[in-house]
Amino acid sequence: MKKTTIKDIAKAAGVSIATVSYILNDVKTQSISNETRVKVLKVAQQLKYVPNRTAQSLKIKKTGLIGILVFKDERQTPWSDFKYAKTISKIEQQCSALGYHVIFMQIDDTAPSFKVIMERNLDGVFLINVDQERFATITPYFGFGIPVFVVDSYIEDSLFHKIMPDVEAGFQRSRALLGEAPQFLVMDRYNNEQWMDFIKQASGLPEDRIHVYEHRQGMKAFLAKFKGRPGIVMNEFMANEAAQVHPYLIAWCTCHCPEIVGEAAARVSFGLDEYASFVNVMNSFIHDAEYVHEEKFLKLPVSS
Repeated sequence: MKKTTIKDIAKAAGVSIATVSYILNDVKTQSISNETRVKVLKVAQQLKYVPNRTAQSLKIKKTGLIGILVFKDERQTPWSDFKYAKTISKIEQQCSALGYHVIFMQIDDTAPSFKVIMERNLDGVFLINVDQERFATITPYFGFGIPVFVVDSYIEDSLFHKIMPDVEAGFQRSRALLGEAPQFLVMDRYNNEQWMDFIKQASGLPEDRIHVYEHRQGMKAFLAKFKGRPGIVMNEFMANEAAQVHPYLIAWCTCHCPEIVGEAAARVSFGLDEYASFVNVMNSFIHDAEYVHEEKFLKLPVSS
């Protein structure tokens, strides 16, 4: 099979060979639009372009740095600061075990500084709770071949790996625990609308039986409609609040803190330890330019 060249990429992307070279070599002195960068990088990956190993090793030295970028909830809740604490800790532990150092950064709309990304050559990146728009804005800053994994974000692009709880298995386990189909779903809010839509569709429930948390009063009013009927509350922090007015529910421990749920409450947990294998996949991409991992949806299995 003929090996893809930068000439092939330039032709497919409709740009000059020089532009392709600047983008693939991450030359920062050239003024190239984000749109063009994204287009060229996508074409390069679609054509399975592999840089010359010798030239790449001379040009780029691995930094041993992994970035974890958490996009703050657009609408803050009392548990927003705790939602990804266990996830971040688990990723950091596994990265450390493999010899990497982690750079952690929170991003919000009031101070969306990407300076740390532009100044550091990261070997790999985890983006957590990122919406489609900001994902498109930030990814051009990553060099070619840098593996990017998104968490709790349904990005419409097959080039990136998506990490998410196996919600379909979660609904199956919930039905088994309840002995019947859940009558309602109280959802946590995520920045990524596509991910929220995916959860709603997987539930099989109509819109009027799904409530997206905004505040405590709104959730209580919604639960009052289902007195004595079973349902699901995503996020164990939220479930603890809901249980005060509606005890007949299953708590989904999407924050990986099942220990905070009351002993009498039914719960569904998702395998936090699976992040070890996800970090190993990223590590394989970093050390082998020809490594391929076809599965783009990496799911946290139901663990209880």
